[in-house]
Amino acid sequence: MNIIRKLQFLAGVVGLVLLTACGDTRKPTEVPATKIRFSVAPFQDTLLPVVGVVKGWYGQEGLDVEIVPTDWYATQEALASGHIDVGMGNIASVIGAHHNFPDGRILLLFNTFDNGFAIMVRKDSGMKTAAQLEQELGSPEKAALAAIHQLRGKSVITTAQTDMEQVVAYAVRAAGMELGKDVKVLDMEPDDGLSAFLHGSGDAYLGGIPQRTRALKQGSVELVSGPMLGPSEINGLVSTGKFAQAHQEAVLKLVHVMFKIVEYTNTHLDEVASIIVGQMKKGDFTVEDFKRYWNNYEHYVGTPAEARQRILSPNSPTYWKRRWDDSNYYFLRINNQKSRIPMAVDASGVFLMPEILDAYVRKYGE
Repeated sequence: MNIIRKLQFLAGVVGLVLLTACGDTRKPTEVPATKIRFSVAPFQDTLLPVVGVVKGWYGQEGLDVEIVPTDWYATQEALASGHIDVGMGNIASVIGAHHNFPDGRILLLFNTFDNGFAIMVRKDSGMKTAAQLEQELGSPEKAALAAIHQLRGKSVITTAQTDMEQVVAYAVRAAGMELGKDVKVLDMEPDDGLSAFLHGSGDAYLGGIPQRTRALKQGSVELVSGPMLGPSEINGLVSTGKFAQAHQEAVLKLVHVMFKIVEYTNTHLDEVASIIVGQMKKGDFTVEDFKRYWNNYEHYVGTPAEARQRILSPNSPTYWKRRWDDSNYYFLRINNQKSRIPMAVDASGVFLMPEILDAYVRKYGE
């Protein structure tokens, strides 16, 4: 299976050649900072670790963090090849790569992508959006299913063998159709796919939030978004079992900085939005766009208590296990034959977040 895209260092995505901002002022007797190569992708949420560098917070924790710009779907490959130590990733990427890279681990999930995905169509497509159909049918669920059903016999541009195609697969299945048979996927990288869609290819498109924003600004509309696209993907810190075992204190420090970044953003939204938008280098994604999506279309946890409530609790609509089970189903049953996983991935020993949170609370408190 080849769900992980070829590693591409995106020079120019992060304009800093990043080490911790405090520099090397150690005395000879001081303990050297722990070096960590940390990969980020050019999205408004996956770039958040950069804030920790800009503010000097990693250095304060005794960490020497180098930010490595990496394609979103290359994180697992980068970990497996030893190019990075920690990266931004999600549940689907770890499950999809597991049989080739069984040492992949999830350290902390902190970003629930609950309303981040949307299937986009052109305004003149002849398809009615879920919002329009709800006025006719009176039920959000019926409206969403009716909207999705309009894709029968049509094509959706998205990135195959990834969480993006997984979203399309869930929606198609929920509407009683079959991916590949009733709805065709045109496989392209997010930016390339959006460009093709805006120039007339395909009938619909699904990408990340920056692409969704651009499509809206170019006159496209949201056919359907939110819960009808399946259990929420959840983003966070991923690494290897080897690194997590050998650097337990450093992992807790990374988690501490990540929580600090989220809490700081909550109270300094304009400042952080400017940092992230500046790193994205996308002229059509603005500070106002970042502010509109923050804790609205996607949500972030900034404390262990919030993490337990929103992600670890079975009563939460963004409970991690629902996405884990749907990812196993997708890679076992829906993904094309060549790239299917041979068996479901057991979360035990792979999903380390509960024990890491417990250790974190012992060190830092709630």
